[in-house]
Amino acid sequence: MKRGFILAAVLAAGLSTIFFLPPFQVTGSAMKMEIPENLGGWMTEKVDPTPQEIGSLAKDTRFSKARCILVREGEFDSIGRRFADSADLSIVLSGKDLANSIHRPERCMGAQGHVIYNSEKTSLEIPGSGTVPTRRLLSKIKLPTGKSNDDFVELNYLTYYFFVGHENITESHSERALVDMKDRLKKGQAQQWAYVLVSMPFKAEGTTVAGLEKLPPLEMADEKVKSLLGDISAKNIEWKQIAAVN
Repeated sequence: MKRGFILAAVLAAGLSTIFFLPPFQVTGSAMKMEIPENLGGWMTEKVDPTPQEIGSLAKDTRFSKARCILVREGEFDSIGRRFADSADLSIVLSGKDLANSIHRPERCMGAQGHVIYNSEKTSLEIPGSGTVPTRRLLSKIKLPTGKSNDDFVELNYLTYYFFVGHENITESHSERALVDMKDRLKKGQAQQWAYVLVSMPFKAEGTTVAGLEKLPPLEMADEKVKSLLGDISAKNIEWKQIAAVN
């Protein structure tokens, strides 16, 4: 009986703290979702999110995805067509259920078969706007060639991403969670977050696999990905809304 009274008292004390918190509201992300048809020299083509992506997040999560093409000047394939590089661009925006609308991209990549072998914090200068902290990943994925059930080709991918809130930008999932906790306690607010991700295959050093010889080496892929990420950041982030870039 005494134990029951104690549990009831603890529960009542916990619930009573709710009344001391300010009214809760969600502040919109500073990231615009619409991907322009042209980003610098890149041409973009809309891509639908996969059923796995939709099913893994809350129903009101919003997606903008595009395949981006950049033609190489003066380079042609065996039948005379101009050669082009391809990169994938994604913007994912959390819905009202902030806890289940968005997470670290590493989770999705792992579910898709990527094995991440390098992860580091970097930064990207956006001329006339500011510096964006980014997370840079290197990963491998085995894809079937279709020749036989046991025949695979291994692709290396370079990926950059970061999160954009109402007034904060960070590459850290844990820092984003800390900002949310502070905002909820001090302001009664939670920032709506979007993550921006660009991914591109590259040719690993020493690769001799047929069909991969035209992929850009890592250094070249790095330049191209940062260029695309810089273009979408300059156009789609409401920089006046960003109070602090962490």
